[in-house]
Amino acid sequence: MKDYIIAWAVTIAITIGGLFGVGFVVGVIMGITGNVQSADHLEQAGWFNILVLLAMPLINFFAFRFSIKKFIQDK
Repeated sequence: MKDYIIAWAVTIAITIGGLFGVGFVVGVIMGITGNVQSADHLEQAGWFNILVLLAMPLINFFAFRFSIKKFIQDK
């Protein structure tokens, strides 16, 4: 049971880290292109919300797959 809880916690941590990475990449691109002022209202932008909603299941799938292989299938 301990391995399942660890795998669940690792999945959550990797998913949050991956979403942070998506936001970081978007912020860097906005900084390079000079759209830094629009970053204040980014959470209201429709394209950003769609990007996050599409990226989260993909990140979560690979995080879950990694944590299962690392903590549960080896034992």
